[in-house]
Amino acid sequence: MYRPIARNGKKMMGIGPQKIGKNVDIFRRLTLICQTGGINCNPMRYLYLFYCCLFFSTALVAQPILLQQDQPITISSGFSYLNDTTGKLTIADVLNPTFTRQFIPADNTPWNKNIQVYWLKFSVKNNTSFDKEWIFDFENWSFVSFFYGAENKLLRKETGYLYPYRKRDYPHANKVYIKLPLKAGQTQECIVRLVSKFNIEKVPLTLNFIAAPRAKIDDANAFSGQIIFMFLGVFIVMFIYNAFIYISTRLKSYAYYLLVLFFAFFFTAGNSGYLISIFGFIDDFSIWFSDFESIASNLLAIVYVLFVQSFLNVKQRYPFWNNILNGLIGLYILSGLLIFIYFELGFAMTQLLGLASFPLIIYLGIRSIRDRYPSALFFSIGFSFLFTGILCVILMLLGVLPKNDFTFKYALPTGSALEVIMLAFALANMINVLRRENEEKQARIIHQFEENQQLQITLNRELEQKVEERTQELNQSLNQLRSTQDQLIMREKMASLGELTAGVAHEIQNPLNFVNNFSEINTELVEEIQQELSKGDLTEASFILEDLKQNMKRITAHGGRANAIVKGMLEHSRMGTAEKRMTNINNLAEEYLMIVFQGLRSKDVLFSAELRRDFDPTIQPTELAPQEIGQVLLNIYGNAFYAIKEKARQAQTGYQPQLSVRTFLEKNRLVLQIRDNGIGIPADMLNKIYQPFFTTKPTGQGTGLGLYLAYDIITKGHAGELRVQTEQGLYTEFTIILPYAPAA
Repeated sequence: MYRPIARNGKKMMGIGPQKIGKNVDIFRRLTLICQTGGINCNPMRYLYLFYCCLFFSTALVAQPILLQQDQPITISSGFSYLNDTTGKLTIADVLNPTFTRQFIPADNTPWNKNIQVYWLKFSVKNNTSFDKEWIFDFENWSFVSFFYGAENKLLRKETGYLYPYRKRDYPHANKVYIKLPLKAGQTQECIVRLVSKFNIEKVPLTLNFIAAPRAKIDDANAFSGQIIFMFLGVFIVMFIYNAFIYISTRLKSYAYYLLVLFFAFFFTAGNSGYLISIFGFIDDFSIWFSDFESIASNLLAIVYVLFVQSFLNVKQRYPFWNNILNGLIGLYILSGLLIFIYFELGFAMTQLLGLASFPLIIYLGIRSIRDRYPSALFFSIGFSFLFTGILCVILMLLGVLPKNDFTFKYALPTGSALEVIMLAFALANMINVLRRENEEKQARIIHQFEENQQLQITLNRELEQKVEERTQELNQSLNQLRSTQDQLIMREKMASLGELTAGVAHEIQNPLNFVNNFSEINTELVEEIQQELSKGDLTEASFILEDLKQNMKRITAHGGRANAIVKGMLEHSRMGTAEKRMTNINNLAEEYLMIVFQGLRSKDVLFSAELRRDFDPTIQPTELAPQEIGQVLLNIYGNAFYAIKEKARQAQTGYQPQLSVRTFLEKNRLVLQIRDNGIGIPADMLNKIYQPFFTTKPTGQGTGLGLYLAYDIITKGHAGELRVQTEQGLYTEFTIILPYAPAA
């Protein structure tokens, strides 16, 4: 694009009614402007006329650059340059005679990195017989301002790889182009302002520039564009293909390889300028891309080192070199940070790390080939392609190789493309090797499995024979165990029955004693009545008859008590073990408490204990098996009285045996607690008391089945709980929890 030098929207040079011929020399045009009153005595216009005279006077003292070839030419001389050390000079300053005399003739002048701004002054002539548009390529310059005169105006065009893409004079990829139309034989004076911002990829080596016909430039760019598109297509196809493989295999090497492909695509598309052309609608994209390009080299290096570590399995095979590679990754991160803090130091450090990384990776590749590591040859060949491409660019920049389309445009993309293709082959070959190893491993496993299966058949036969023999032995042992268990259970039942019988006998003995005693008394009273009647003393006889009547009532009452006990026992014997009926737990607890207590008293008349009862009168009869619950109570009561007797035997004077029975309702469940102040249960035995055949009593005094059967009756037969709390030497408390379902 171009911009005329203007003020307040109007041209600073006016032209009168007389038409100025196109081929009249510049000074004559300026004279005509003065004669026609174009400047109207305006001092600013005089100043502008002076600058124009000074600007176009270069045609009188400098030989124009002849543009006469149809091929691009590199212009390294025939122009002069000015070092703008401050970077603040304007076009007006440059046209000032003071600065004009400071221009230096150029002759392949190298770029000085300490000077960011240069001014070039030259004239060009279309030395052909055709009107043409010429392209000036100021490669690698960040900002370019191009000044030239046309139709009595000073025009300005802008470009540069950091300049907004849409606003460039001739936007094409990342090229720094200025388009200048020249008629056949026309000479044009030009002044150019060049600005360089130091960048890894964009370093102007000299002040030289290129000039070529637009048609040739467009043809060359079209051809190179096809080549670059081919490379980008390779990267895209390889990325998609290997992405599917990564999704299938989830190999870490493929993940790093995809990142390598991404960066290869990024640098190829970025250096060729296609990324900028795609996102050119964003004015700051060129700057953003340049900033990211600085750190992207470090990211690519880190990703590539990670790929090498993973692909060549460096961590397992070469631990020392793996640590060296980890150190390189850390240094790459540090240099990346330095780029944002002190660019030149970070850039130099990145270059040194690159020089150190290349021989190290080549060494690891060669050593892996020597160690016959799968795919190491493909990896080394691919890396050699990349290294060759980079080496071509370096040698071209050093002037060892000529600068042409291959060394400048295609060497690095070609090396990258061949590398990613060879890496794809390497990864595919690695998968094939792994597949073959897995197949061989599976074949060995199958063979081993068949051998094991045959061995298993042989062992099974032997085991079956041994199992059969062992089974016979176990059956015999089991039968003996069952017989012994049945005997123990019968013994426990007989013991319980003995206690029950003793208690019942004692309960019946009391009313029978009363009956016998009162019967003897009544016999004596009858004899006394007979004697009194013989005496005729009816009054005394009536008194004796009244005593006889009271005694008969007592006999009847005690006889009824004995009859109730007998009926209860008959009813108890008729009930099955699993038969449940509505039963009052308070009465059942009291009845079996007295049976056990009286049975114990019948054996030991000196035994005594305080019996405490706390029965909840609101408890209604609930469904349970009285005989089974009675057996539980017999066992728990019997154990409690045994603990009391043992403590009384061991204790000194002052010990008062106590046994308390309590019933209450809790959360719609029936709770029965039996607590004694006996010897308690040792803590190390507490978790064993429900085991069959375990007892704390001396040998011969217990079978070890009482609490085992009680636990089974409560938990399985009645879906309840049996808990115990104890402290050795102080107390034991059993808690029976049963479902409570009174009649509606």
